[in-house]
Amino acid sequence: MNKENFNQSIDNIDVPLEKLIAREKAAISQARNRRKVGRTTKHSILIACGLCITLLGSGFVSSGMAAALSNIPFIGPIYAEFSDIASDKIERDKLATVIEKQDSHNGLTMTVKEAAYDGGRLIVTVEYSGEKELSLKEGNTGFNYVTINGKPFKSAIGSTGQDSINSKTIIEHHQFTLANYDEYGDKIEIAVHGEDLFGHKGKWKVDFPLEKVKGDMHEFYPGVKTEKGNGVYTLTADKVTFTPLSTRIDVTVDYPTELDENDTWKWFEFSVVDNHGRVYDRLKLQTGMAGKYGHHMVLTLPPMDTIPESLTLKPADINNEGFNEEIKELELVVPLDKKK
Repeated sequence: MNKENFNQSIDNIDVPLEKLIAREKAAISQARNRRKVGRTTKHSILIACGLCITLLGSGFVSSGMAAALSNIPFIGPIYAEFSDIASDKIERDKLATVIEKQDSHNGLTMTVKEAAYDGGRLIVTVEYSGEKELSLKEGNTGFNYVTINGKPFKSAIGSTGQDSINSKTIIEHHQFTLANYDEYGDKIEIAVHGEDLFGHKGKWKVDFPLEKVKGDMHEFYPGVKTEKGNGVYTLTADKVTFTPLSTRIDVTVDYPTELDENDTWKWFEFSVVDNHGRVYDRLKLQTGMAGKYGHHMVLTLPPMDTIPESLTLKPADINNEGFNEEIKELELVVPLDKKK
């Protein structure tokens, strides 16, 4: 199956993908804000991507992805393979910064290949190569993480995808939507840390400076809101940000404080439709939480070359059978005609 047919087949998956994402959400926890019943979750595009890798088997990598490693200064096909939300624009506009910095010992080399940052999203691509075969089996992959300016950072959405290029090479894709847009300014220091990786004992670290990608950035503050049940739930679209790596929508969700206390607040599923009827959902939409208890939600869509006149947010709740049911009362039209 070629790449185009594969992508089309993924888009055509209805019930299985929705059910798997719903089930996986309960298992993907946000460590910095872990709650008593695991309700704090990361619902990201790469969860869906990881599910696809699981369904299709280990080592599902196209020949284009394998060849990409030798095509520095740009390895665009990798972003598409991991279904990064900005993959098309990264490849077309050459947005990634070539890093090519490594740490090598104990028979394993960790190389940061490329990275991209636009104030709201951070993407890092890493290659691991070993003198002997590397394994992605559970328990062998070890532990790794990314820091900004020497410290852990808050993200609304974050995922890591890994897959084998060959028996001795693994590619890894980190992607984050930061909790607060432009918190770190135009220049940052990134470090990728690894410990006991793929059966190799030890610690690895690669650090490097990274500048914000060049490109147009636009901010809108619509401030529109809608409510359900006489104000039991209220959604407010606070800000819409267009950057080279994403379209970001910051949403405030208000509800009675007792729902915080007894942990019964809802995690809404969303789809977004622009004024031309284009739908953003599933692999074209990430949903994450920037604060506690779902009060500050972040929706991340692919970057857009042309800013639409409006975006319509369509919240939904997951029923007992794992299907999304739209909540018409909370549907919210967000006008984009007051740029600040």
